[in-house]
Amino acid sequence: MTVAPSYFLTGPRTLESRPWEPAVLPADWVRIRFRFCGLCGSDLSMFEGRQTISYPIAVGHEFIAEVVECGTAVDGLSPGDLVTSDLNYRCGKCEPCLSGRSHLCEEGQIGQFGNRGFAGLGDIHESYLLRVDAPLAAHLALAEPLSCVIHGESWADLQPSDSVLVIGAGGMGSCMAFALCNRRQPVPFDITDEMPSRLALIAEAINPLGTAVSVPRDEYDVVFDLSGSESGLRRACERVKRGGKVCSLSHLEGYTNGEFLLPTLTPRDATFTVTYLNGEIENLKRAATMLVNGWGPRWDAIIEIVPLHQLQETYENRRRSRWCKTIIEIPEPLGT
Repeated sequence: MTVAPSYFLTGPRTLESRPWEPAVLPADWVRIRFRFCGLCGSDLSMFEGRQTISYPIAVGHEFIAEVVECGTAVDGLSPGDLVTSDLNYRCGKCEPCLSGRSHLCEEGQIGQFGNRGFAGLGDIHESYLLRVDAPLAAHLALAEPLSCVIHGESWADLQPSDSVLVIGAGGMGSCMAFALCNRRQPVPFDITDEMPSRLALIAEAINPLGTAVSVPRDEYDVVFDLSGSESGLRRACERVKRGGKVCSLSHLEGYTNGEFLLPTLTPRDATFTVTYLNGEIENLKRAATMLVNGWGPRWDAIIEIVPLHQLQETYENRRRSRWCKTIIEIPEPLGT
């Protein structure tokens, strides 16, 4: 019998490993072995108790996994395939799905999966999965967060003449930097972060298109806030030009009431948006392709890879980590 460890958040700052034993696989479901899973800001806010949730809850959704078994009705996937997902269900029938906003599907959180990414194995409905045609690599776990920044970047409708600032060089900020460096029409940009160590790491990866700056040099046409902090969002609002655009991808539930937004942005006549998910499924496909074709050793240097058994302490230390992104490596389940 295969027994796989599965990590659950059982209370604020409390992670517990529980055994997970596979059941009979439904016909249109797929059993996957998680290989790598990124540590996301939304999971971190749940860990810190800043979100209202019901315990226990499985955590981890930025994953790359290997297909172990397919149900009898599954078509297009086979054992051994690498897959990723955004864990958003898309029914294809509701108003958001029919209007090109399937990331807001009315059944999007129906949860047709039996586990999340910080686990050895999981069962999941086939519709969630996207095959990734590439050799296994840790950075492929970034497909989901990269698809979110691709969605945010497309909203900004960047023009070649735009001056661009990225605030935050953590997980989401480094994904935005990667996306800007690999878009069809690259746009020069500045990136800043409160941690000099992270800035030093990202500076090497983005050279020569991007510039790491400890203090932003001016006001900008477009400012992306990916800091995950109220102070970062404040800086974004203070650095946008009159008539410019501010896009926040920070997950700030429980961190701020945002009272400064209107007083700061109104005199600038700036456009402000918050984007949380990743838009249409095409963005996930674009993200996977971008990671396969655009990643290299200089980008490997910005991430740390940590074994699953260190998950608790990794969560505890993430906000102080010098690394731009943390990815958890999942061990082989017992009995396989």
